[in-house]
Amino acid sequence: MYKCLLSTLLLLIFFFSGCKHVNNKAKETSTDAITQPSVTVIIPKRTAPLSKDTVFTNDYNFITDSLLHGHKDLVIYYMQKYATDCPPYQYVKTDLKDDFEGLRKIANLKHHKIRDAVFVLYPISVCEDGQSYYFTDTALPRLQTDSYCCHPDNIFSVGDIDEDGIAEIGQYYSSCTSHYKSLCVYTLKNKAWKQVGHSVFDQHYMKYDVPFASHVRKTGKGKFEMHEISDLTADTSGQKKGLDSWLKFSF
Repeated sequence: MYKCLLSTLLLLIFFFSGCKHVNNKAKETSTDAITQPSVTVIIPKRTAPLSKDTVFTNDYNFITDSLLHGHKDLVIYYMQKYATDCPPYQYVKTDLKDDFEGLRKIANLKHHKIRDAVFVLYPISVCEDGQSYYFTDTALPRLQTDSYCCHPDNIFSVGDIDEDGIAEIGQYYSSCTSHYKSLCVYTLKNKAWKQVGHSVFDQHYMKYDVPFASHVRKTGKGKFEMHEISDLTADTSGQKKGLDSWLKFSF
């Protein structure tokens, strides 16, 4: 009997000693994790701006209340479609209001009775670098850029060049700094905008005050020309370039 009691006593001493050791080890591990964080740091998404004067770029309530009145469903759709795990940018509310230029109607891009419109928003998250063009027709994807000099007037229809029922679009592109600007033409393929034409517009030689669309002309199914105004002599497309010329493209 004494042997049984002694054995039981020894087991209890061993058990509590082991628990104390494990708890101390757990405390040490926890302390190490706090004082020596991992190299990979995950930045959590914020749920509220840092001050009442700022707002996050994915805040659809602010966008619909202050920028796009009456288009809440449209904004929520785009916020959800293009949302990522990256944190949003934070801007001063007055800056976003001052920079927003509203909706601009453009020629119908699809063969329907509703006229399309385009608007510009700042990047939704820090994984993007540049503004994007959005369309009121949600069947059309946004056109993402790497520029912060985007304006609704810079997007225009160039007609249905490939005759697939959806018009191609043109973009007057500016990087904000250089006097070299660009015209780009995009076609919709696999639910994304694909660039199929590009020409240079040198502001030092601009002598034309006509709509951007007049610098693109269809020459056949899937064929078009783009006006270029530049002193660049590099012949990267196999075509001779002059100060004022028309470049040929097909897709």
